Amino acid sequence: MKSRHTSARRTAPHDPALRRFAETHWARDPVVVSDTPAPGLDPADAHALLRTAAEHPGSTPLRLATADGILCEPGPLLPGRADRSLSEYIARLSRAPQLGGDGWLLTATDPLHRDFSAWSRVRDALAGLWRYVGWPAVPVTAELAVGDRHHSATEAGDPGAASLTWVIDGELTVRVRPEHTGTEYELRAGAGDLMHWPAGSRHLDHRTGPCTTLRVSVPARTASALPLVTEAVRALTRRRDPHTDSPVTLPHPLPARADGRLALPAQLADSARLFTEVLTDPDVERALLARWAGLRSAAGLNPAPAPRPAVPLTSRHRLLCVSEIVRVATGPDDALWAANGHVWPVRGRAADRVLSCLRTTHQDTTVADLARASGLSGPHLDELLRELCRSRAVAVTPLEPYP
Repeated sequence: MKSRHTSARRTAPHDPALRRFAETHWARDPVVVSDTPAPGLDPADAHALLRTAAEHPGSTPLRLATADGILCEPGPLLPGRADRSLSEYIARLSRAPQLGGDGWLLTATDPLHRDFSAWSRVRDALAGLWRYVGWPAVPVTAELAVGDRHHSATEAGDPGAASLTWVIDGELTVRVRPEHTGTEYELRAGAGDLMHWPAGSRHLDHRTGPCTTLRVSVPARTASALPLVTEAVRALTRRRDPHTDSPVTLPHPLPARADGRLALPAQLADSARLFTEVLTDPDVERALLARWAGLRSAAGLNPAPAPRPAVPLTSRHRLLCVSEIVRVATGPDDALWAANGHVWPVRGRAADRVLSCLRTTHQDTTVADLARASGLSGPHLDELLRELCRSRAVAVTPLEPYP
C-alpha cells in the first residue's frame, strides 16, 4: 500500500542569499543583510524560551543588566506566569520600581535546548550557512536577549569569535570596532535582519526601545579547540587511574643521587608515563570523533535537547526520516551515527543498509520493510531503531488498523 506520508527536509537546502553572504562578507567585514533566512523564532518563541529559562536558572544562565550594573538576584524581574507575552513582560518592567524607569537587558545563554522545535529551527538556519563556510568543530554560543532602552556601557564580546545577530523584534544599533582595521562601524538592523561581524572585533549595543535578538558567537581560532581536547585526554586518564585528580604530594626535600643531582620523583615519572600512554591511545581520537559527530549533527548548538523516551516498535510501525543522520567511520565495519546532537556506536554493514534506505526513501516505511531491505532483524535492529527514535532522527507514524 502506498504511504500517505512524505519525507520532511533532512538536509539544509541551497540558498542563494546565504551563499552571497558567505562569499562576500563572512569573516571579512561588519555588515547587515536583509535577505538571508531567519532562525525561525518570533516574539512568542522568545517569550516561551525566556520563561522556561527563568524556571530553570541553574541550567540556563540568566543575566539582567540595568543602568546601575548587573542584578545579582533579579527574582521577580524575570519573566513569570503572569506575563502572558513578551510585550506584557516589557511593559511590566517599564513600571518596575526597582528599575526606576531606566533601561534594562535580559540575556539567556544557550536557552534553546529545552525546546526541541525552537532548537531545531535555529540549527537548520545555522546549517544553511555552515554548508558554505565550513562546519564548526567546537560549540557555538547562543544568546537570546530582550531589552528596552539599554545601552552598553563598555565594549563587549569575545574577540576570538565571529558574531551572527538576528533581530527578532524591534531595532538594534551596534558600534563595531574590528581590531585588524581600527575603523569603527555603525550597524543598524530591524526585525528580520541579520547582523555580522568577524572575529577580532569589539562591540557596543544600543537599544532605543524594545528589542529582541538572538546572537550566535562562533569560535574562530585554533586554540578554541584546546579545552575539548584537554577534556577528552582528562576523561581517558581518569578511566585509567581514578586517582589522577587527587592532589599529588612530592617528597621534600627532593631525592638526590650520590653526586648531588636531583632524581625524578616516582609519582612524577608515573604521571608522565600515564600522560604519554593516553596521548597515543586510539580512544582519544574516538572520543574526539564522537564529539565532532555530535556537534556536526547539531550545527554546533550545544547543549542539545535531551533524547525523547523510547517507543516500543512492532513490525507494522511506520518510520520516516526527518533529520540528517551523520555517519563517521571508526573501522572497517564500525561507525558512529549522530543526529540532533546525540551520538551512538553502530556495528555491521547491515546497519549501513538501514541508513541507506532511510536516506533514499522519501516516504515512510515499515519496520518490517527495513528489516527485509537491510537483512538486519531482532535485537540489533531494535537497538538501532531505538536510538534513531530517541534522537528524533525518525518520526514514528501511528499504526494503521488491520484490514
